[in-house]
Order: sequence, then C-alpha cells, then structure tokens
Amino acid sequence: MNTNRFSVFTKPWKTQSLDELGDLVRGIGFDAVEYTFRDGYQVQPSDGIKGIVNLAKTLEKHGVAVTSLAAGIDVQTADGREAGIDETVFAGCGEAGIPIIRICQSYDRNLGWHQNMDALKRKYNSIVSYCKKYNVTLGIQMHQGSAEVNCSWDSFTLLKEFDPKYIAAVWDAGHAGLAGEAPRYGLDCIWDHMCMVNFKNAYWYRKNPASEAEQAEWKPYWVTARNGMCNWKDAVDYLKKRGYSGTVCLPAEYTDLPNTETYARQDLKYIKELFAKD
Repeated sequence: MNTNRFSVFTKPWKTQSLDELGDLVRGIGFDAVEYTFRDGYQVQPSDGIKGIVNLAKTLEKHGVAVTSLAAGIDVQTADGREAGIDETVFAGCGEAGIPIIRICQSYDRNLGWHQNMDALKRKYNSIVSYCKKYNVTLGIQMHQGSAEVNCSWDSFTLLKEFDPKYIAAVWDAGHAGLAGEAPRYGLDCIWDHMCMVNFKNAYWYRKNPASEAEQAEWKPYWVTARNGMCNWKDAVDYLKKRGYSGTVCLPAEYTDLPNTETYARQDLKYIKELFAKD
C-alpha cells in the first residue's frame, strides 16, 4: 500500500484566499502543499510566525497539510559572514509543524566551484542551530543554471557532511533531466542525504534561431510527465525499490500556464498510478 503524501507547489495560485486555495488543491486531488512563502502571496514574510501558523491551520480545515515552505533563506553570501538569516521562518515552521523549508542555491559568481562549496558549507553550519532548535529541515533543491547547485553530484558534495535531519537534499526530476542525469544514479548519489522529491519535467529548446546568432542559446520548456527529459517511471521504480515513504511534490510548473490545473491533474493521476503498480 502506498503511504506517500502527494503535495503541490502553490506558486501558480496567488490570487485566491487561503480557503479558496485549500478547496482548489484538494479538488485537484492533492492532500498537501508546498507553500510559496514570498511577497505577493496569501501569506508572506511580513506576516511572521502568526501568518505561518494561520496558513497551516486554515489549510488543515480543508484536509490539506503544509509539508514544506518555499522561503527565501539567506544562504547565498559566500564569504562566511552571517547575512540576515531570518529566524522567524524557522520558528513559524516549528510552531506550525511544517517539517521542511525548501530553497534553491545559487553560487557566488566571483568564486570558483571549490570555493563556493566551502563557503556554503560554512553558511549551512551557521543554520544548523536554527534547524535543531525548531525541529525543521532545510532542503536544498537542485536547479538548472550556470551558477547553481544543479545536479545530484553537486548536492552530494555540498551536503554529505551534514545530518540530513537538519540540512538535506531535494531531488528534482525536471532539473535532473535537464542536467542529463539517469534517475537511478542521481537518486542513489544523494539517497542518504535526501528529504523530499519533486516531480516535474522539461526539455531544452533553442531560443535563438541559427540565422540570428553565432552562439546557440537554450531555454527549458516545462511540460507534462511523459514529455520531458526525465523518465518518471524509472525514478519511481527506484524510489519504490528503496522504500521511499516521504513527500512527493509536484511543482505544477508548465510553460503553457493557462492549462496548469489540467496538467496538474493529469500528472498527479500518472504518478499515483506509478507508485501503485507492483
């Protein structure tokens, strides 16, 4: 019997009230969310601890848990200085029972790869005390880009020295596919350091025709489950083989924005079928 929880990133829906948001995601078929804790959304950083607690309580009335918060935690400064880490976010998640704060991680373009790794490890070491104090995990998600933690090997190298109860990796199918990773190797690489998995999909397309530029420029096109560069079935097969029982988050990221809800329903149905198969 599948015991995974299926959540959806709330980024596409910023105009609804919290009650409307709860009804919407529950109506699509999700029982949890990764909430977008950013300016312009229903609850934003200026709302503080009370806002985070109210978020969790309101969505709970609709049968929707908040399993992760996508928040702006300042971990980018790469010279080892304390740089405005907001303890309020950790405290709010701790009080509301939200287990994961999920971020993506950029590099300092003025530093080399090894220097960035060393500097970020120092920064994360300064965050561990907040994680322990409030029983919250900081989850670092891979993200495509020329100056990002963008693959499982980067994630492993950055996080292997940390207790995954506090500082851990978020594997992302879409970004892994864009990086050219085979799911079973990427997942195996960070398995012992992983707190959550994301399932979206994309492929690269050339944004400037050959007739317009000497150098090709490429951009991701975000699509449904079976149309991108990551094979979701291979990823789910590996997760089931290893007994993964954590949250499965669908970021609901599609270049064709008007059909987001339709695509999210289709992808949720598909991934539930994959997890249900023997």
